[in-house]
Amino acid sequence: MKLKRLYFQLDAIKEKAIKLPLKKTDKWVVFSDLHMGDHSYKDDFKRNTELFTYVLEDYYQKEFGLILNGDVEELQRFQYTTIRNAHPAVFNIFLQFHQKNKLLKTIGNHDVEFSYNEEINQELPAAEAFLLEHKKGEIFIFHGHQASDFYIRYNKLVGWLLKYIATPLGFNNYSVAHHSKKKYKIEKDVYHYSAFQGIVSIIGHTHRPLFESLSKAERVKILIENLVREYVLEKKEKRLKEIKKIIKSYRKDLRKIYRKQKNMDMQNVYGSKLNIPCLFNSGTVIGKRGITCLEIENNNIKLVHWFDKNTSGKYLNKRGYEPEKIGEKNVFKMVLNEESLDYIFAKIKLLR
Repeated sequence: MKLKRLYFQLDAIKEKAIKLPLKKTDKWVVFSDLHMGDHSYKDDFKRNTELFTYVLEDYYQKEFGLILNGDVEELQRFQYTTIRNAHPAVFNIFLQFHQKNKLLKTIGNHDVEFSYNEEINQELPAAEAFLLEHKKGEIFIFHGHQASDFYIRYNKLVGWLLKYIATPLGFNNYSVAHHSKKKYKIEKDVYHYSAFQGIVSIIGHTHRPLFESLSKAERVKILIENLVREYVLEKKEKRLKEIKKIIKSYRKDLRKIYRKQKNMDMQNVYGSKLNIPCLFNSGTVIGKRGITCLEIENNNIKLVHWFDKNTSGKYLNKRGYEPEKIGEKNVFKMVLNEESLDYIFAKIKLLR
């Protein structure tokens, strides 16, 4: 999509977005890409259903509002009633958020039917976008597929291929999301649009967690750099040994990332000379190693990883990671990144 047309399209979505004030005391959690199905082996959501239900019910429901940023129901593979009947406990929790006016739901390319099917859009109404109005700037929340001509023009064809070819052959949404150059281009285009407008954009769609426009590999490299600086100044032998072990662990992580995502993380911040922290992505609920999300709380934004000992037990014994056990079950929360919204908007203003 040419940039001029892309900007007009995103401007139109932003103009029609439902606007809400964001107060310092407000608390929101953003999840995207649940791809809820029929609870069979074809259902990508099945792996983390229990974990996701526990996280919502025992943690976020107490104080947070819930933002579901697209591709919640996998309507390109299954009927809405089939999904609704397969996951009654999850929908019941969604309804509880909705009844307290604490549910915001956007439309993705896999559940675009909500935009024209009045019947299914009544219980949990979905909109195309939301705009949280912070005192320092705007937070534009939309799924992200709208930045691609491919998904605008050929989404019905993609749905047909998923339903009649990919699903019967056992291909899932997790396997097709990470390696698409088109989806990387979507991130790049939304990044440049957000930088141009001087806003923060929160998307989903690519299943790739992003914080301040940085991918996991880029964040890990920054962590390594900070540890090297700490190593130079450190005097205690015990801490020096710990730093060396942590750096070794991060280097191992980097090698794994580059093997899996050969070209996606090699490019430097979407070709920008200076990193502008305008793009965030909550990742996905169907990750092989748990769930990622974004929290907005006390004027801060956080990238969070939820897991249990079965999905990501490796973090429990790994130096440099500090997961927090939540509740009585073996469920853990780990904050991967955190920053002040005031700082983020100031940096956007100064660098754009």
